[in-house]
Amino acid sequence: MTVEAGSVPAEAIWIDVINPSREEELAVEALCGIEMPTREEMREIEVSSRLYTEDGATFMTASVVFGLDSGKPSFAPVTFILVGLRLVTLRYSEPKSFAIFAAKLCRDVPRPAPDDAGKASAAIGKAPTAETILIGLIETVVDRVADILETVSADLDGIGDDIFSSSDRKKPTKTGDFKSLLRRIGAVGDLTSRIRESLATLDRLLPFLQLALDGRKSVPKDAKPRVKAMARDVHSLNDFVAFLSNKTVFLLDTTVGMISIEQAAIIKIFSVAAVAFLPPTLIASIYGMNFEHMPELSWTFGYPLAIMAMIVSAVVPMIFFRIKNWL
Repeated sequence: MTVEAGSVPAEAIWIDVINPSREEELAVEALCGIEMPTREEMREIEVSSRLYTEDGATFMTASVVFGLDSGKPSFAPVTFILVGLRLVTLRYSEPKSFAIFAAKLCRDVPRPAPDDAGKASAAIGKAPTAETILIGLIETVVDRVADILETVSADLDGIGDDIFSSSDRKKPTKTGDFKSLLRRIGAVGDLTSRIRESLATLDRLLPFLQLALDGRKSVPKDAKPRVKAMARDVHSLNDFVAFLSNKTVFLLDTTVGMISIEQAAIIKIFSVAAVAFLPPTLIASIYGMNFEHMPELSWTFGYPLAIMAMIVSAVVPMIFFRIKNWL
């Protein structure tokens, strides 16, 4: 549920506090008997500030990625608080994983089954607890990270195809195309770094959660195995993030190398053109001299011959360069 000031049900198992006002914070604190961390405290990077026990409540803060669907991915801290039989989540962002898990929880909530007399009997399914909600929520966060990494991997594959297909074209790649490739690589690299930081916080949170579950009563039997499985998933995702980071660096180096090749090709063309036009320039310079006794000046066909000599002296080097594959 979303907290509204003065309207927190006493039987609530999961209280999801989103961008709370001071009145909402006081309502939750009065109901649960805890002191909620401030936004600045949630952003602290020390482990002791993110994972601790206070007044019988367990506080765990992790960075969760959000905003991928809007095209502006970022990450923000989310605090999970186990207090008594309740779970309190405090956040100032709206990760999609929370909406996904809330929808799943609503679908799986036990419903009373009518008996033969048409009266409600025992509920179908098992009622969720604070621990199972917390574990399911973190599992959804980890699954969402895995989905994002699959998207990142597909984006990198597409960038690689664009880079190497551009090298097959005879025409030089436009500057705008290179800028687009660099922007795409930069966006992927930034998202990968954010995911790596998010996974690092989850990697520290899960062992602490394991210890917290050891100290709680009536913990479901499958709770600890699920936490261990999540820890293994986070480790494997960390390895995959490292692979994607290396691939991003490789594609960035490849793009920079392609830019250098294109620049070298352009400079090569100018250098060859300059060498090819040296003989015509020499001929024109000779006949541009102002000496009085130059026998060619009195020739009837002197001017056409000079023009012809300049053309031939320019064409012959170009043919030679083409034979040598310098052009």
